This record gives sequence, C-alpha cells and structure tokens, in this order.
Amino acid sequence: MALGPETWRLALKLVVRQPGRSALTMLGLAIGVGAFIAMVSFGEGARRSVVAQFEVLGTNLIKVQTSTPGVNPKMRPPMHLSDSDVAMLVREGTTFAHVLPVARKNAGVAYGGEQRPSFINGVAPGYFAIHAWDVAAGGIFDQSDVNERAKVCVIGKTPARELFGDRDPLGQTVTLAGVLPCRVIGVLSEKGFSTNGNDIDDIVLLPYTTYNTHLTDRIAYAYVEIEPLNKDLLDAARAEITDILHRAHGLDTGDPNDFSVSSPLEVIRAADRTARILGTLLAAIAAVSLLVGGIGIMNIQLVSVAERTEEIGVRAAIGAAPSQILAQFLIEALILTIIGTIVGVTLGIVVASVVASNMGWPRVISPSGVLLSAGFGIAVGVLFGYLPARRAALLDPIHALRRQ
Repeated sequence: MALGPETWRLALKLVVRQPGRSALTMLGLAIGVGAFIAMVSFGEGARRSVVAQFEVLGTNLIKVQTSTPGVNPKMRPPMHLSDSDVAMLVREGTTFAHVLPVARKNAGVAYGGEQRPSFINGVAPGYFAIHAWDVAAGGIFDQSDVNERAKVCVIGKTPARELFGDRDPLGQTVTLAGVLPCRVIGVLSEKGFSTNGNDIDDIVLLPYTTYNTHLTDRIAYAYVEIEPLNKDLLDAARAEITDILHRAHGLDTGDPNDFSVSSPLEVIRAADRTARILGTLLAAIAAVSLLVGGIGIMNIQLVSVAERTEEIGVRAAIGAAPSQILAQFLIEALILTIIGTIVGVTLGIVVASVVASNMGWPRVISPSGVLLSAGFGIAVGVLFGYLPARRAALLDPIHALRRQ
C-alpha cells in the first residue's frame, strides 16, 4: 500500500468521521498555540509601553535632588540646591552639555474666574530640548526672557483644556499661585501619563528666574537636571557631579551626601529587564498549554487505535507494512495538528490585537514568534501522535483480528 493522495484522503475522511472528537482535539492545540502567541505579544507590548513611558523623562539625563543623609556627623540639615550649586556645576563640570535647575510647586492656575491646581515649574529654555517636548501651538521662552524675568509661560494640554476649553489660550493671561499674572506664549504637545499614573501634561513652565522672583521666598530648586556631553560619559558625569556638590556643600571625606544623583536610564534598564523576565515567564506558562494540546491529540489517537484494532489487523493481513500503518496514523495526527495550529495562530493574533488596543500598548506580533509557535505546535502534535501510531503499527495481525 503506497503512501499517496489516497492515504491523505483516507486520513482526512477518518478525521471528518468524528467531527466532535476532532474539533475538541484541534481546539486544545489551537488554544495552546493562540495562548503562546498572545502571551508573547502581551509581554513585548507591555515592555515597550513601560519603557516608552520612562523615556519621556529623557534617557541621557542625570537628576540631582536634595536628600536626607543616613548619618551626618555634623548633625545639620541637608543643604538645598541653590544658584551657587548650579553655578559651581557649570563652572567646574567638564562632562556636562547642560545644567538646568528646576523649581517646582503644586499651586493654583486661574483664568476667567476658574482655578485648578497644576504643577508650576520654573525652568531654563533647554528644558524643552532635553525632554524632547515640542509645542502644539505658539512657542517657548528664550534666554532673554530668563534674563529679564519675563512674565511668560508655556502650559500643558491639561490646563489648556480645563481652563480654556475650545478657546485659544495663546496671548491670554493666567494667574499662577494667586500672585503672578503670566502671559501664555505656547501650549505643549501631549505626552500622556507616567508609569505612576500622574498626568505629565498637567504642567505650567515659566523662566526659573521669574519663578524665583515671584513664587518663592527662598531659592531652593526641587532638582537640577544635567545632560552629559554624550551617553558614554554618563557614569563619569555622575562621579563629577558627586565630587563637585560634595565640596560645594562643605562635606568632609567620609560624610554621607545630602543629595542624590540618579538617571532615568537606570530605571529604564531595570524596567526593561523586569519586563523581559515577565515576558519569558508568560511564554513559558503558555508553552504548557501547547503540551496539554499535544496530550489531547495523543489521547484521541489512542482511542482511535483501540476502536480500529480490527481494521488495523485486516490491513496488516492483506500486506500493509508496519511503516505504512505508522504513517497512516501519523498523517491523521498531522492533519489535526495543522488545522489546530492555523486556528490557533488566527486566535492568538486576534486576542493580542484586541487586548493591546484596550490596554493602550503597542500591538507586537513578531513573524518569527508566530512561526516559532506554529512550528512548536506542529512538532508537539506530531510527537504526541507518534506513540499511538507506533502502537498501531506494532499490533500483531492475528491478535488484532481476534479482538472484538
């Protein structure tokens, strides 16, 4: 009995003869393949979403903040970051492209009798560039505005929407913290929410000199952002910052720092590593469902062998070789596997697309991942189909014919 189109036709006929059983078998494998594709997509999509949210903070940045030291032999409170610290960093730094102080407070922003709280930041013009923050309308302030302590500001999408609605905010005057009238010269483009759920667009930016003159009694920056000349100098810049501020604050050798130096790039790398680990775990869990689908095929084939023992005996008696019987059952398993895999690939892509759309993260369907899951699914199906096929091929014809 040669293996040709007739063998495939017969195998397909036998699969169709038990539609319910065949459908359940294929469904098990389809769920396994679909789950694998969807889980891999979930992991990668979530990873990219998390990394993208951190990247809005700027990747080539170092942030310096005041912190309370764990042990301070002088028993003095930590020194706040001031203009003298900024000046010393600018003067002595050799690895810095920009040194940008940021003053910050949460206060009311009012217009036309309405007021809402927002984060008011006093910044330098370079703030926009290092954060890759474009303006959707209008423009930004420049160094001359900083020098003149100009009462101008750039507002985020959230205060623009809440205070002005459909009206154009450009040229209008808002009142900051109840004391500073400020002319709106620009509206920032939208960035969305940070990883901790804060609205990044709920912000007002004005020259830091204007902020220091009108919105605070003491110059104390919330943090200072420093951009190294390039990313390769990130570690060198951190060491230089630590040395300069240690001396600026009059700390002795061995004294703990009363400031912290951090970089979003470190957080991005940590988040990326964590997300990759979670993605791998998801894929591993989904791979188990593929094995379950393979076991389902094996069980169905074992039942099929038991039901068709007499038929196998007849085939063997009229000259069918064990290899031909083995191939017959393997082809049946292969047909179930191929159909189940195709359904699974379709199911996985649909589920991944729907979940990504609802969660707001990018849909990531890797062609190599789809091929890997499909190949793995087919391999599992054929592997688990081999045991029943081998059992059928090794049946003794006489015993098979006697069995009822």
